[in-house]
Amino acid sequence: MKYLLPIFILNFVVFAGEVDQYLAWNHLPNDESHYLNKLFNAEIQSALDDINKNHSDCSCEEAAGKVLKHFGIGLNTPLEKMLKDSQEIDKYPTNQIHISERYKRSIFRRNLPFEKGEKFQDYSLNIQIDEVVNIGGIYIGLDKLTHFTASGYLYYKIYMLALEQLDSEEAAKRMAISMGIYGEKNILGKIPSGVFSFADLESNYQGFQFALSLCKSDSTYLKRSGKGWELEGVFDLRNYVNPFWDEFFNTSYYYDGFNLTLMPKSEAVLQNIPHYCLKFQSKRIQGIFEFYNRVADPSYSVKYLRQLIEKGELPDPSSFDIRTICNE
Repeated sequence: MKYLLPIFILNFVVFAGEVDQYLAWNHLPNDESHYLNKLFNAEIQSALDDINKNHSDCSCEEAAGKVLKHFGIGLNTPLEKMLKDSQEIDKYPTNQIHISERYKRSIFRRNLPFEKGEKFQDYSLNIQIDEVVNIGGIYIGLDKLTHFTASGYLYYKIYMLALEQLDSEEAAKRMAISMGIYGEKNILGKIPSGVFSFADLESNYQGFQFALSLCKSDSTYLKRSGKGWELEGVFDLRNYVNPFWDEFFNTSYYYDGFNLTLMPKSEAVLQNIPHYCLKFQSKRIQGIFEFYNRVADPSYSVKYLRQLIEKGELPDPSSFDIRTICNE
């Protein structure tokens, strides 16, 4: 019975998904941009069909919000769940690898002296760790797609509401980002999994940027026709996915102490990351890092979060950065 309680809790902490980017370094997935773009464009069209049927008189700004809301505003959206179960998309780790081997090299894994503890750890990691996919040469966790749509929608709604009360677009933008920060400090990060993910915050922000772009003269935007709202152009995830979605490049902060997975993160991560230094220095991984450096263009959110770190208002993730650890 004493082993059932943690498992019972974990079954409900489905939102505690985190990414271990390092696990995928030996099995880097192929680029799935084409497949994912096809899915996203189909869902966007489905959203517009519903808008034109039931909300044909809505404004562009309302339609943009409804497009993101269509994907789901909860955690682990249907699209993310479908991709987790899909055999059509290349991702890592896969269910073809036995659970006892799947997470042996995880940065979250601790050496435990008893067999039941090891089994519980395997179960916990299986729930926590999201698969890594490749979008345009950038390796992200599948959870980032839910952050892009669901949290992006929440950013957008907060921003639009804040604009009604504030004179400054920048203040409204910061209000939206503050919601994401609150989530990472509490119910989406520290409490469920012990992780503050700056990469999650960037994918949130880019979903918000997508919603804003739909009502601007961008490469992809909404226009009203005799049929209702239509998408001009084709949505492409690669316009929004950037290196700051990757925890390897945009390092997370790992909290010490209790979280709902019953697996403290800080000590384990600091012990395990050095094991990846040799791989980090390999030509393949250095090539990814060099590519990221070439294309990385810090968003407003990235710059603002850096300011908050410097002020001591956000936890500083630098001690968990493999670039620092492997150069010491």
